[in-house]
Amino acid sequence: MKEQSRRRPDPVPPDLYTREYFTTDCEGYHLFAEGPEKIPDRIREALRLAGDITGRWILDIGCGRGELVCEAARRGARAVGIDYSPAAIELSEERRSLLNEQARARAEFRLADAKGLDFPDGSFDAVFLIDVYEHLHPYEIEATLKEVQRVLRPGGSFIVHTGPNTWFYRFGYPLVRSAARLFLRRELPENLRGQYDDVMHVNEQSPLSLYRALAGAGFRARVVPRSFFVGIHPRPWEKLAMRVLFSRPQGYFFCTSLMAVARPRLQGREADVRTGRVAEMLRPPRGSRVLLVGEGEGKLARLLAGLAETDVAWADTAARGAVEGKGTPAASRGITRLGADPAVIPFPTGYFDALAAQFTLDRVEDVDGVLREWARLLKPGGVLVLAARNALFKGFEPRPGTPPWNAFTPASLRAVVEAHGFRVGEVTTLFPDLKLPALYRGELSIFPRLERLPGLRKKGRVILLRAVKAGRDAEG
Repeated sequence: MKEQSRRRPDPVPPDLYTREYFTTDCEGYHLFAEGPEKIPDRIREALRLAGDITGRWILDIGCGRGELVCEAARRGARAVGIDYSPAAIELSEERRSLLNEQARARAEFRLADAKGLDFPDGSFDAVFLIDVYEHLHPYEIEATLKEVQRVLRPGGSFIVHTGPNTWFYRFGYPLVRSAARLFLRRELPENLRGQYDDVMHVNEQSPLSLYRALAGAGFRARVVPRSFFVGIHPRPWEKLAMRVLFSRPQGYFFCTSLMAVARPRLQGREADVRTGRVAEMLRPPRGSRVLLVGEGEGKLARLLAGLAETDVAWADTAARGAVEGKGTPAASRGITRLGADPAVIPFPTGYFDALAAQFTLDRVEDVDGVLREWARLLKPGGVLVLAARNALFKGFEPRPGTPPWNAFTPASLRAVVEAHGFRVGEVTTLFPDLKLPALYRGELSIFPRLERLPGLRKKGRVILLRAVKAGRDAEG
């Protein structure tokens, strides 16, 4: 009996998600027949939160009728949608057939289960889970979030929309219903639930439970309340009342659904946190070539080489004249390693899409010559990410050593990079002086949360800078 009570509940059967469900009850069905340009507001909002997706790879888990994938393909993304319902894939393919030839080639649909994604590590720049969370049992969500972590690229976004918001049903709607009866002499329905909810909604969320689940799975998450009304044309005073009710914090009780934007949390010790932050700032797309200069630890090289369709070259002064042996991390992960002077690296002009250097500029004699060489190697629009010691830092050094030849502040590093044709987009610091013991080697994941505080923004031990090479194809 105990064994039976501990048994996990079966997933919601895929055959419940029929063509009738998707075209009569699933929100936005009335827009589906109006062509591929028409999409529900919640999907438009999800794509907005993902930012510019042109040329990026996106995954929509539980793609339903395929609206998000087809719209992403129309906007220039390489988009893949998966669903375990055959009816969903059938409808998605019908919508895909309405796209023009170029967009159609960028969209793909697969019959698949979210709990075991058949994609390599680091395949996608953004992953969407729109109106799926509430259909998956907690153990299914746990497995799905692990898979999302695995297939996201550094700096990638995870966008979740789920409804209903249980706080709305528990607290907000009873108040709205009472107010309508008292002030408007209007009786609102007692129950707003659809005919399928009791069977299909096995894991409805509140703002707090959604945040806790994402944080527990290793994500940095922001949960915001949302309400998307279709076919409602409120009067001006009603619009004003809705705007007040739907804004935070009261929106967590009066909005019908929840939207979350999440990214994998940086965890571990100092080198792990710094490496993860540099990788996030690089954000190398699939098919890119990345050059690492002076990457002594090898952590960043191994992380990037494990991503789908990413070529990594590692130019290390310590390896000059040496041959990488079999069985070493670089050889086993397919990293091209060579010994080279940072100012003379034997690759063609414009060969790389991104370049990262950690603590290399600190110890070169000719900073201008090195930056000229790195600008030559990057294509227009290529990304440069630097880590350097911060001359403004006055706290403990965990590993005190030889002082660097070149001392940079955030402002001076920005100036020297901009002088060589780069547009600097982000300068921040890591590891502020929190009076931790000098020999502390523990968990440092709190530091990325502190780096933007006004009093700590410029005084962390490590400067991190992201810049883009100016030119015809440069990023905006």
